[in-house]
Amino acid sequence: MEKIRLIFFIPEFVKGGAGKSIFSLVKNLDKQKFLINIVCLGKCEYRYQISKYARIYELKNKKTIFAQRKLSKIIYEITKYNKKNILISNFFYANVLISLFQKKRKNLKFIFTERTTLTELYTYFSIIDFLKKSIIKVLVKIFYSRADLIISNSKKVSKDIEKFTNKKSIFIYPGSIKNKKKKKFFLKVGSDEKKIIWIGRLAKEKGLEILLSSFKGINKKSYKVYIYGNGPLKYYLKNNIDKLDLKDNFIMKGYNENISNEIYKYDLLINTSKFEGFPNVVVESLNNLVPVIVSKSGGGINEIISNGRYGQFFDTTKSNDLRKKIIKFIKSPEILIRKAKNSKFHLKNFDEKKSAKKYEKIFLELFS
Repeated sequence: MEKIRLIFFIPEFVKGGAGKSIFSLVKNLDKQKFLINIVCLGKCEYRYQISKYARIYELKNKKTIFAQRKLSKIIYEITKYNKKNILISNFFYANVLISLFQKKRKNLKFIFTERTTLTELYTYFSIIDFLKKSIIKVLVKIFYSRADLIISNSKKVSKDIEKFTNKKSIFIYPGSIKNKKKKKFFLKVGSDEKKIIWIGRLAKEKGLEILLSSFKGINKKSYKVYIYGNGPLKYYLKNNIDKLDLKDNFIMKGYNENISNEIYKYDLLINTSKFEGFPNVVVESLNNLVPVIVSKSGGGINEIISNGRYGQFFDTTKSNDLRKKIIKFIKSPEILIRKAKNSKFHLKNFDEKKSAKKYEKIFLELFS
């Protein structure tokens, strides 16, 4: 049986939620059925882990638009002697550029994948950002018709894309977890201090200002917040922690590749994203029986915590809402702990092998 050649085009293959989802998929696909290629701009930060599963092409171009000619040559070399090939592009802007610059052929199918929510294109941080996203919206509406299939990472994202583009979209949950982990409970003698964790890229869309402002006025002896991640707002965050006199309570830990194995040590995870497709860290937290308080970030978060059944939402438009919910948790954590425990069977929807099998079925059906 001829293997289907898969070409994943990932502009930035960096450590984080999206990168981890793609790595999980590549690792778990059946190598007897698929030959996998990865094309990215700059360094693939998963090169060491992924090289045993796929051939990696690292392009020197810094901008996706300027990489299209090289990408075209790579696609041709991979597909010229094979009848079954699939180009899998990721993220709005990359998908649009694939539509504009790459040629469709009988032996090459296009799959556009969405790992973030349309809310991203309606959230602006500057005039330039507004103009850029306005252009992308128009191009998405026009050129997504070239895709053979659109795959999103949640029902919500899929429905929004389908409505916006008038193009059929399906959803497959990312493979966020491998197996059920058990949280170790530590005996805390003489202290009611709660260890709170926040994980993500230190960037505007992650709502760091909401996180900081929500701890003003909370008894400093009752908590410590551990922030895992790097990004452009690293020094902004550090300076504001100092300004708010929170340096003894907020500990910046940087990026930790193995944070999934550390979550169980914490009492609560807070996610403050303004927009996000599918926050894997929330799934991993529940998988470790760690309660969660999360923002309504427009993507699959409601599907993860099932409309508040397995965690708690806070309203980003109400300045004190997160603060009130943090205080309530510190005083009475039992309710959220119970919700996390009840998520056991629900989390099977996000198993990495189950996710990979669904992708395999879709890939094979494209040539049936």
